[in-house]
This record gives sequence, structure tokens and C-alpha cells, in this order.
Amino acid sequence: CLANRHWLEPLLEQLVAEPTRIAVPVIDVIPGDDKLGYKYAPSDWGGFKWNLNFHWPGGAKNRNQSYHDPDPFAMPALSGGLLAIRRDWWDTSGMYDAGMYEWGSEHVEMSVRTWRCGGSIMAVPCSRVGHFFRSTGNYTRHPDVELRNKKRLAAVWFTDYMDRVVNATPGLTDMSDIGDVSGRVELRERLQCKSMDWYLDNVYPELRSSE
Repeated sequence: CLANRHWLEPLLEQLVAEPTRIAVPVIDVIPGDDKLGYKYAPSDWGGFKWNLNFHWPGGAKNRNQSYHDPDPFAMPALSGGLLAIRRDWWDTSGMYDAGMYEWGSEHVEMSVRTWRCGGSIMAVPCSRVGHFFRSTGNYTRHPDVELRNKKRLAAVWFTDYMDRVVNATPGLTDMSDIGDVSGRVELRERLQCKSMDWYLDNVYPELRSSE
């Protein structure tokens, strides 16, 4: 990644205003075939579908007609690990799920947990970080591990909507390999996290009608 000018101050401003907030920059594009290139990305918001895969549904103004760029805006889900968070809130809110391995689902898990457990996620267009998008991956990804991570996510945070999740991802029917999730369930109870219905009603209503 390549941090653009004055990328940090707008993120810190968000954390000062709300200590339980996660602030994320807009992720610009450095093309894989042009390391000197830099393409500014639009102010899109992040979400996910019932298969629990992250996606970019559209621009902030499409979601809120009163939005004015470059104001910060709330979004339901993180795209990955480009974020700013206070260390004390990182510790209190549960960090990453240590039972997830390699790559996949950790950002969706963190997104749902943050919103439901007293935090928020704000995208900050005045903060820009360029991400180098390679034409080919530079590490090996294992589909079985990615599926296992997704199972852990579903088992802890989507218990009331497992039918929709399983319909979108049939491989989630067998949960025998997910390991111990009791610590994550205990975290959910200790933080008195809100229900998935609350998240759908107040944070991500678009997911209700999606497939």
C-alpha cells in the first residue's frame, strides 16, 4: 500500500470524536501492471451478501441522497485490514478471531461484531491509501480454510439467520470442523451485543432483501 498525503489526520479525528469507532480510508487503485500509476477510487460503501462474501454495492450518495462528498459516511462492512482503531477498543471488542486461519471472513466478522457490540464504522474520503492490486496473487489461498472461517463467522454471529446463510453457501451445513467458538460466544454475551435483527434494521437494511 501507498499512503497518500495527509491520510492519517482525518482517521484520527474520527477516533477522537468516537473512541469505539473504526475509521477507514478510501482505497485507491495502484494497477498491477503499472506500479507508478495511481487511480482515485469513488466514495463507495462496503457490504456483504448472504454468502458472507464482501462486495462494494455502490456509492455513498446512492445510499443516502443527502450525502455530500467528501464527508465521512457510515458503512456496514470493512473491505479488509486498512483501518484505524484505538488500541483499547481493539482489545475490548475482541480483536480478530484467533480461530480463523490464513485469509477470509475476518473483515466481515469484525464488521458485524463492531456494529452489534457498541461500535461503528466510518469511511473517510479525505483519507486516501493506494492499494497495489496484483494481476496474480502472491500467496496461496486454501478454499477449505476460507470455508472454515466462514463457518465460524456464521456460527457466532448469524445464528438467527443460518437458513439464509446456508441457502447461499451450501457448504456451511457441516459445522464439525470449526473448532471451539465458545470464547467468541462468551465475548458476544459479555459485550451485550445487539441482535442481528438490530443490525439489519439500523445498519444494513439492504441485506434483508438481497439474495
